[in-house]
Amino acid sequence: MERFDILGLQAFVGVAEQGSFRLAAERLNLSATAVSRRLQKLEDTLGVVLVSRTTRLVTLTRTGAEFLPRAQEVLSSLEGAISDLRAQSHFGAADVRIACLPTIAAQLLPRIIAEFPEDAANRVQITDLSAMEILERVRDKRADFGISFIGADHFDLIIEPLFSEPVVALVRADHPLAAKGTITWQGLEGERLISIGQRSGTRRLIQTALQSHSIALDWVYDVQHLATAVSLAAAGVGIAVLPAIAGEMVTPPLTPVGLTEPRVERAIGLIRRNDMPLSPPARLMREIVMKRLKRASGGR
Repeated sequence: MERFDILGLQAFVGVAEQGSFRLAAERLNLSATAVSRRLQKLEDTLGVVLVSRTTRLVTLTRTGAEFLPRAQEVLSSLEGAISDLRAQSHFGAADVRIACLPTIAAQLLPRIIAEFPEDAANRVQITDLSAMEILERVRDKRADFGISFIGADHFDLIIEPLFSEPVVALVRADHPLAAKGTITWQGLEGERLISIGQRSGTRRLIQTALQSHSIALDWVYDVQHLATAVSLAAAGVGIAVLPAIAGEMVTPPLTPVGLTEPRVERAIGLIRRNDMPLSPPARLMREIVMKRLKRASGGR
């Protein structure tokens, strides 16, 4: 196996991301000539041209464009590993890495993080992701644990239930449905509805429940982020159908309306690998999560 040229890789990624040898040199604290030489050496070693150079423009070749994501991933992984080693060496504590659903990260995690001792870990990393991505992060050890939907048990994971919460409709206070407090799902027929994307766990949960009751609704707006759904509903373009926790995040002119027949709930739990013990700081964070989120479920 050939010796890996990390310096050349840094030069290539720097030039690609900055679009300039001068700017890449400033980021790497080198001269533009040194950056050019490192990149040239990498190209000579690989036997390909990654960057097309002219007096004015820097353009990635087809090969360079295809190689860039892999080069970025290699450098990111290496930098992360070095950071972890330094953290354990200098601070005697590891990072705490949490993969979490966006609604949980926005509404519930802040009060948990506030309770976590400042000197218990080097860093606390929170990544808000979809349910599928959370499972992947936990499985490949990029997260100490995840907070996500739970369903069937997994052979390689420990799943600890936290709470269940219903799905609600967020409507403007001046909408006729706002005064009802609770409606059936059929009460949404004919309304223009807003939902987090079709591939989200919440949307799949809703679709499965409604299909079994032969209820067809008009999902006009599919968005990727909770804030977008809430903003659209506040503007009066439709009714947002979201987990109940989202209703705790909104202010007038929106109000949450309960949905029944069928009652659709999502179960939330803490997910971690069954073959890897948590580090002391991650274990402490898990204890706080279990205590606070199980307590939070009592009011739902």
